[in-house]
Amino acid sequence: MDLMTALDTIGIIVFAASGAINAIQKKMDIFGIFTLATVTAIGGGVIRDVVINIDLPTFFKRPQYLLFIAATVLLIIFMRGKFKWQFLFNLFDAIGLAVFTIQAGMTAISMNLNFMTFLFVSLITAVGGGIIRDVMSKEVPLVLREEVYAVASIAGAVLFWFIYPYLGITVSAYLCIAFIFILRMVCVIFHLNLPKIPLNYEDADHKAEKN
Repeated sequence: MDLMTALDTIGIIVFAASGAINAIQKKMDIFGIFTLATVTAIGGGVIRDVVINIDLPTFFKRPQYLLFIAATVLLIIFMRGKFKWQFLFNLFDAIGLAVFTIQAGMTAISMNLNFMTFLFVSLITAVGGGIIRDVMSKEVPLVLREEVYAVASIAGAVLFWFIYPYLGITVSAYLCIAFIFILRMVCVIFHLNLPKIPLNYEDADHKAEKN
């Protein structure tokens, strides 16, 4: 198994886990859990393949991915109640964000795509499945919330673009996956957020008084 396939498989599994956890938290039935896990796992990759004009999205060429998703869903159901769900969700989501960002970036580089296309493909692959997951579960997508999410993906992708000519694809991939994962988890653990713009001066004053 080459590195890109390995990263794609890891991304499928961890995002399937995050989708399954989210579905269980929303009290969905078994079909809902499997559906949310599947769209979370494959959503970003399918969008990526459509954007770069691949004849048939990778997911449909590798039916074993469906088995990985099913096994992941069963494992999450079996392990329910044994872990802190929110931390586990954030952990899996951060891994998926990091892995899919760099895997998509490697795909874009292998196709000699320009920087803007590379950046878009990296980002949409990383956040696409999560956006579909959050919309289907009636939540504001993580990418639009206050926590650093898309910014972590963008930062890791940009870093990958500039260092791979010097360090090589493989070393750069591992370094940037670690960078995105650590950045995302640090922001989650320490509640580091992007600034919000207050609606008006009264809102800003009220927030200052609360602090």
